[in-house]
Amino acid sequence: MPPTMQNPTVEADAGQSPGIRDLGRQLAGVARALEWALADEGRLASAPWLGTSCARRLDAVAGADAAVAVDGLAVRLRELDDASADARTALAQALHAELIELSPLSLMGGRVMGLPERGRLLQPRRRRRGREAKVAAETDETSPPTGRTDGAGSPEPDASASSGPAVVAGPDGSGETAEAPTEPRKRARSRGRKQRASRPEAAGGQPKARVHPLGHPEATGAGFAVLGIDGDLEATLKEAGIHTQAELLLRRPVRHERPDMADAETRSDEPVMVRGRILSRHTLLTPHGRRRTLTIDSPVLGRVVSRWLAPAPPRGWDSWQAGTEVALVGAVVDGEGTAMLYEAEPVGLDGRGSGLLPCYEIAGLDDREVRDVVARVLVAIQGGLQDPIPGKLLERHRLLGLDAALRDAHFPSNTGGRGRVRMAFEELLLMQLGVAWRAGRGRQERGIGHKVLHKTIGQVDAQHGVRLRDGQEVAFSEVRRDLGRSRPMARLLQGDVGAGKGLVCLMASLVVAENGNQVAMVAPDPLAAERSFLHAEALLRSVGVAPMLVADRVDHAQADAIRRGTAQVVFGTRALLDADVAWKRLGLVVVEERGPYGTVTGAHLAQGKGPRPDLLVTTRVPIPSSLTFTVFGDLDLSVIRRAEPPRCVATVLPSTERQEAYRRVREQVSAGRQAFVVLPVREGRDLLGYADAMRMAEALQGDLLEGCRIGVYSTDMTREERSRAFDDFQRRRIDVLVCTTYIEDAPTVANATQMLVEYADLHDAIRLHRLRGHVGFGNRAGASYFVLSDAPAAGSPERVQRVAAEQDGFRLAELDLHARGAAALLGDRAAEMPEFHWAAPEADRELLLRAREEAMKLISNDGSLRRVPALAAAVTARWGEWLGQAIPEPSPRGGGEGRNRRRRRRRRR
Repeated sequence: MPPTMQNPTVEADAGQSPGIRDLGRQLAGVARALEWALADEGRLASAPWLGTSCARRLDAVAGADAAVAVDGLAVRLRELDDASADARTALAQALHAELIELSPLSLMGGRVMGLPERGRLLQPRRRRRGREAKVAAETDETSPPTGRTDGAGSPEPDASASSGPAVVAGPDGSGETAEAPTEPRKRARSRGRKQRASRPEAAGGQPKARVHPLGHPEATGAGFAVLGIDGDLEATLKEAGIHTQAELLLRRPVRHERPDMADAETRSDEPVMVRGRILSRHTLLTPHGRRRTLTIDSPVLGRVVSRWLAPAPPRGWDSWQAGTEVALVGAVVDGEGTAMLYEAEPVGLDGRGSGLLPCYEIAGLDDREVRDVVARVLVAIQGGLQDPIPGKLLERHRLLGLDAALRDAHFPSNTGGRGRVRMAFEELLLMQLGVAWRAGRGRQERGIGHKVLHKTIGQVDAQHGVRLRDGQEVAFSEVRRDLGRSRPMARLLQGDVGAGKGLVCLMASLVVAENGNQVAMVAPDPLAAERSFLHAEALLRSVGVAPMLVADRVDHAQADAIRRGTAQVVFGTRALLDADVAWKRLGLVVVEERGPYGTVTGAHLAQGKGPRPDLLVTTRVPIPSSLTFTVFGDLDLSVIRRAEPPRCVATVLPSTERQEAYRRVREQVSAGRQAFVVLPVREGRDLLGYADAMRMAEALQGDLLEGCRIGVYSTDMTREERSRAFDDFQRRRIDVLVCTTYIEDAPTVANATQMLVEYADLHDAIRLHRLRGHVGFGNRAGASYFVLSDAPAAGSPERVQRVAAEQDGFRLAELDLHARGAAALLGDRAAEMPEFHWAAPEADRELLLRAREEAMKLISNDGSLRRVPALAAAVTARWGEWLGQAIPEPSPRGGGEGRNRRRRRRRRR
């Protein structure tokens, strides 16, 4: 060791001079820098100014009052940069060894934090509770910092400010214990004083950076002029409907493309991706402007030179350093004896990324221009966005934060799509929160608590052998649990065709009627109400429940029976819920929806100051997910899972093969089975009247279905005639039932295994699926024959083929929504369909269910979202216009003086 570099003497006094402490930190930092560079062979070569930067650190403490001269060490560090590769490694190793020998343990680590403070941190701390914790927190806030604070923000020891036994450094670097006088700390006397003491500025720190929610007018809600964007480019973005930075960030890329990787022979006009380490970069001023040149070492192409003549630098230019690995996309050409790239585009935000480039397809703009603007916005907002989703919720669902999610959604690091998933989850969560808040899920409404008795249900099982399957029992247990609560039920019952939704609704009505309450069975039209009444009347009367049918309008006798309560289960239409219909005690409303959906909501059932009846909504077929959680978003969901799919094979036949279809039906009838022949309905009426249907039945019996007993079920028949015809079919007095599509409301007949649908192209997809669901249950396989008309419309045969090939009703509902549009399913409420930026409810069904579950928990625990004001503001900003109202902001806490006054009065008493 040179004679000038002697080991410093560390005094045992805790208040040693700041110069020695600063010197120790700088020596330790230089030693760690050299150790980092020597850990990898490439690091020392990629750090050309390592020695100079380390020497500057020592120059800052050259005048320290210590027995160490750092001038010679700084000179040798500067020589490190000019040495050759082999000599540089040896010199760095020698300098590192000298620094380790020069700096004792007390200087390298012990002085970063004062020894007394380190001693207190090592002592076990007892957990404080109650008032003791509050007093300790106030004392810590108001007490002055011990010692001084250096540039790194770590406090230095101050023997006079410490209380209790203090640990100080001895001459050999060991710790000794010394007694220090204790001084009681005073409590702050005002809230303002405590707040001033807790501010970072008051303690000498830097003020905390302000964060804003996405779309704030002072941040991402501003235009692009603040970013220096070209005026023509900004005007084109405004023409595309993008006026603010937030609107651009919420513009989901249409797709992501990954260019092909360059190979050794690549020389073409097609853009390819070139990766390599930066060798050098420089900017040259020319008469035509700035020319930026970057030289990289590609493992495939070797030395590659990339040049830019555009006024603006490429993305990430200022952050590129020698040794950094970057990826560029451009056409590779030959020039100057090496591969050249002109005006290449960096991947990602700054040339580092997966290479997936977003494509936005904005009219009038090249995708590269849009990517440059998006990257500039993402860099500008980094660390300045307020995430509306609480951190615990993000951790529970393993979601990215808002900053990282936006970067990954536009410039993904891989094909996993974590950024899009996070943005979709936020969008769905905010929508579900808004729907639940609008429906008053957080408010406690008064309902009717029904005692769940099983006497009537047991009679149905004993007398008729009606028993719920596993899927039905699960759904009925959820309904039964809601009926027993004092809070009104609001539930949607879903299930595929043949799942047994009607039976679950009937069991729920029996529970309510057994408690002495009334039930309204609301059907979409009078004929549907009549059919439901005919199939349920016998069962209800057998257990002592009085049903009544209101076909069209409520007459005086029916209104009187409803008012007196003698009608317990009333079948009818929406007219049952009119204000002029007085119920004695309406306990349950069962609504069957067929489209347009959402005609009855909980708001329609409010009866002044009385308790609100329970609401159970069911649909004839599954409805799309986007409707389930928007139109019916304020309802709880129960899904009946089928034990096994129906064993029904559907065959599409042209009109020329009609005789073949009837031949197959005739063979099954000869084997003891039964069949349906279904005719279409037009504009709510049968395509064939009763007389025409009878003539057709006679013609079939004499030709195509010779020897079969044929019956007719038509809407032109009286109620008694229809009931008698279906009863004969159930009891096998009829082999073939010629009917219309209204037979879809009838219960399934176990022996009916064949269905022939005439003019199948005139039916919509959902109706065909519902008709097919009447055959093929149990152990008997069924068959459906969809016979097309003589001249089907364009696209109709393909639609029928899709129905024949698809057995899942949930999937078929999504296809039907795409085919017919929201107006066919929602009617006037089609305008209520939400427009999503990131979410796709059809594909994100699982994500939607998770978001709905979290939203219901948040609303249940905090109905007005006062505990999460950022989340409430985000709901209003994203879905306020769609909801039709905004979540009110929590009012500032006021009246504190009044509360204190009331509290003092209670103490006096």
